[in-house]
Amino acid sequence: MMPRKYDMSRRAAAREEMRRRIVEATAKLHGERGVFGTSWRDIADEADVSVATVYSYFPSLDQLLPACGQLVMERARPPSPDAAPAVIGDARDLLERLRRVARELFGFYERGGPHLEVDARERELPGVREWEESQRATVLAFVREALAHRADVRKARLVSAFFDLPTYKALRTRGASPSRAAETVAELAACLVERDE
Repeated sequence: MMPRKYDMSRRAAAREEMRRRIVEATAKLHGERGVFGTSWRDIADEADVSVATVYSYFPSLDQLLPACGQLVMERARPPSPDAAPAVIGDARDLLERLRRVARELFGFYERGGPHLEVDARERELPGVREWEESQRATVLAFVREALAHRADVRKARLVSAFFDLPTYKALRTRGASPSRAAETVAELAACLVERDE
């Protein structure tokens, strides 16, 4: 009788499935409770595994956070700075260019939901700081593209504050729909740019 051949692909698939369950459980809990409000026990319970299993896949928060962040970004589909010209397209009017930027960025914020919000303690995590810097750079790239040659870098940075997540959240909290928030921000930004011309 021939020895049974061991199927590595089945084992690899099972490991990948377990990893996915842990990452999905973490993403769900981080969205509800934040990073520091979620314990390893919480993650294990949500994934229906032991705490030891969570640790065997992710021995530290530094390893778990990037995996969780990757899943969240796959779902939220963040805009790339390189996409700014395509998003703005053939719009010539400043207000329309800014509207398109606002719609693109605010659509991402809406898809990302509570996963994009971080508290002061979470900002101390290197991965969170890196993501926030990257997000600010993306917003600035979109605003600079919308403004074309109408503003210097200093003015573009100022205008980009209108398009940041906290501005969007403040407008939504006060009852603005995503489309109304985008329109409001585009109008304010256009007024600021045109006032100084």
